[in-house]
Amino acid sequence: MPETVFGLPVHPLVVHGAAVLVPLSALLAVIIAVGQEKRTRWGVLAWCMVTAAWAATIAAKLSGTNLKDSLYPTVTPLKTAQHADYGSSSVWFVLALWLAVSAMLLLDLDRRRRDGFANPILPTLVAVLIIVAAMAATGQVALTAWTGTVARWG
Repeated sequence: MPETVFGLPVHPLVVHGAAVLVPLSALLAVIIAVGQEKRTRWGVLAWCMVTAAWAATIAAKLSGTNLKDSLYPTVTPLKTAQHADYGSSSVWFVLALWLAVSAMLLLDLDRRRRDGFANPILPTLVAVLIIVAAMAATGQVALTAWTGTVARWG
């Protein structure tokens, strides 16, 4: 991954994509989790947004690692190390959201194919997982953004 684009560090450019896409995709994921008619209409868009959010989170983590290594080759300050740890965890939280949305869309595809759910408890369980994963991913990305702001400007 390149360290700069047109002379600007990649990390500050990429993190804004993750900071915007993760909460928006989490909101859309909750919407499709609670409404079957919404899922039919907005499900593919939600999956695409969560996929883009996950890709932005991975890009932010990789570019942040490159930036940290170039700025602090020997000893990393504590605030920067904490931010890097939160950023590494964010990738897994957003992956959990992606997996939950993917499972819901597969269940919905199966429902449409069979003209109804085979097991009505499973979609409810996955909907709860989407809501929990959406809150966790949004919170983790917000915490990562906050610690990054404090590390840079605090």
